[in-house]
Amino acid sequence: MYDPLIGSTIDGRYTIEALLGQGGMGSVYAARHAIIDKRCAMKVLRMDHAAADPTAAQRFLIEAKAASKIGHQNIVDITDFGVLPEGQVYFVMEHLDGPTLGKVVHDNGHLQPARAITITVQIARGLSAAHDKDIIHRDLKPENIFVLEREGQSDLVKIVDFGIARDVRSSKRLTQVGMVLGTPEYMSPEQATGQPSDHRVDMYALGCILYEMLTGDVPFKGETPTRTLTMQVFDAPQPPSKRRPDLTIPASLEAVVMRMLQKKPQDRFTDLRELMQVLDRVDGEMRGRESSQPIVLSQLASPSAVAAARREPPSQPFRVPRKNRTPVIVAVSAVAGVVIFGIALALNRPPKKPLPSVAAQTDQTKPDKPKPDADKAHKPTEPVEVELSLRSRPSGAQILLDNEVLGTTPFVLHRPLGDTTIDLVFRRVGYRDETRSLVPSADKELEVVLERSAKAAKKLTASNSPPTQGNKTVKTHVSDLRNPFD
Repeated sequence: MYDPLIGSTIDGRYTIEALLGQGGMGSVYAARHAIIDKRCAMKVLRMDHAAADPTAAQRFLIEAKAASKIGHQNIVDITDFGVLPEGQVYFVMEHLDGPTLGKVVHDNGHLQPARAITITVQIARGLSAAHDKDIIHRDLKPENIFVLEREGQSDLVKIVDFGIARDVRSSKRLTQVGMVLGTPEYMSPEQATGQPSDHRVDMYALGCILYEMLTGDVPFKGETPTRTLTMQVFDAPQPPSKRRPDLTIPASLEAVVMRMLQKKPQDRFTDLRELMQVLDRVDGEMRGRESSQPIVLSQLASPSAVAAARREPPSQPFRVPRKNRTPVIVAVSAVAGVVIFGIALALNRPPKKPLPSVAAQTDQTKPDKPKPDADKAHKPTEPVEVELSLRSRPSGAQILLDNEVLGTTPFVLHRPLGDTTIDLVFRRVGYRDETRSLVPSADKELEVVLERSAKAAKKLTASNSPPTQGNKTVKTHVSDLRNPFD
């Protein structure tokens, strides 16, 4: 296919040599600086994308500014940017001569734990530098990570594509509230549902990547992108050792991965620096290196898991049940009787009172009837409350009980154990109220599908009609990345 840019010189400096690849927003070309004869790469915003999305050019420039602002050896270096005569925005970056991490994993099937840790630590360093500059990547995946070999160093990592990165300190919003952007297989639950997010979305994505390096597959993969996003929100990941029992995956490294993939952001590591410290200790353990802080698996558990463990009732000390004490008493009495009788014979003086025989003691000593209070003490403590996991499609519905708003879906409701029915109302703007009755007799899960109200459905139909200018129909762009529960 003919490409007018190939062979041309941009701004009198950059000669376009070949097309390297195309992404969602732009095309990447191999280029060479015409004056200093240095290889480079040029990313050009696609015309169709710019026409369909008015904010595309601004987000495209965010990528250039974000990457150049970070200035880290594990982040691609951006050197220049400009505008083509046709109006297309472009920027120039260092030429990366090597495969993506996605290709490396695909070609090898999986990576050895030590190599996976080496790559993960470099990714974490680059992201940590970005977070220090208040830049969150939000679209981390193996295809956005290059693995190079430079100056004798193998597996040198370079992170690229900050196209949907977010500057925490910037007050200008280029995406609507609730808009879902990213790659489903590496998207955190809070990002998948359009909820407010922070730097920990990158940690979750890095956990998915580390999981894939160790097993050769991502933690969640549904039949459709929507199904994948739903799994990210609700399903627990299968431990890597269960996914690939044929591989040797250290338990401590597996614990790190599972901590990174926690659904709640606060249950993951505090930041990437803490992650790197733990990975260094895991790597030292694997290599037999002595450490002042040896790995303890219980220390890698999430805060929620630790809190749950603390809520468990303490174990009861071992006691002989009352119904089993009679044989013990009989045996002790028998031994005592024999000893005393022997002493009496040795002194040629019969005991003042003859000792009863063992048989007599057995007849006289009968098992005590179990006391009701004692039996109750050994019964397991019944739970005082139950957990109700409430979801809706779409998510974000208010949950009301007796006209009081408890929270929004997805939501976990804790109620006292009982047999009294409660009526929960699911309410969301533009949808009909749905009422469900539950008996909090055990832990339960409930998902409610909301129907649009007649007024909202009519308005939606009207808004989906293509806009017109005069007698012409104007084409509008509709993103294929949507809230997974709509």
